[in-house]
Amino acid sequence: MKERRYPFSLFLIGFITNILFHFFWLFVPSVILLIVGIWVDWCLYAGLALLGIDIIVSFVEQMKIRQAMLSDSDNEQFRKFQDAVSKDGNVFENIRNLVENAAEEYVDDEYIQRNNFVVNMCETICKKCEYGDDIEKLNEHERVFYVTQILEQEVNNGGFSQFFYNSSGDFSNELVDAFTKIGAFKTAEICKKALAVFNGKVPTDRDEREELLDSLDCDNVLSECDDEFYEYEDNLEELNYTYIIEHRSSFD
Repeated sequence: MKERRYPFSLFLIGFITNILFHFFWLFVPSVILLIVGIWVDWCLYAGLALLGIDIIVSFVEQMKIRQAMLSDSDNEQFRKFQDAVSKDGNVFENIRNLVENAAEEYVDDEYIQRNNFVVNMCETICKKCEYGDDIEKLNEHERVFYVTQILEQEVNNGGFSQFFYNSSGDFSNELVDAFTKIGAFKTAEICKKALAVFNGKVPTDRDEREELLDSLDCDNVLSECDDEFYEYEDNLEELNYTYIIEHRSSFD
């Protein structure tokens, strides 16, 4: 069994807490009786008796807690707490660090779960619409989600230029509306800036769009849009997750 320790300061705090709060139903009446006992003798004795009982049971309770802290446990989280208490240094600082680390782990786990949820939903929606070839199979909310996903994937892979040159660019005119609907207002502005190079509505025909892009001097502007997008001022994953949850009935 791993040798552990239980600091006296922690024992004392627990002991006092037991007296005042855990067994408050003994402490409060004892205080009242002691006050009244200033004038009535039997109340004084009764108050002292109750206070004595409170002290004894609080001590016994804290001894049980001490024993539990010194014994091995099957609970991994409790073992971490035991180790923090037993570790050298300021026990309260050790406990604070333990709580902070646990909070970070929780946030990381939550992030991974949400990320997996969004990724899996994206795969489902992409297959449902055959990666955009049968976009009419998607309802309004699924389509918004799909458009935001393909833009993010394309830009992260090869920038806005790749998005416009590929078949994904067929949905260019839906970008601003889609990102606005999920609450990604910064990203919507970046898309608006990228779309402005076309000086009007973007051709939905891929060949026509490629020919127009080749005739435009827009590399610098699109590169600036790429850099702004990569800053991720909008948390797209969180916004997409929230959008799906808010419209869960639309995502079967």
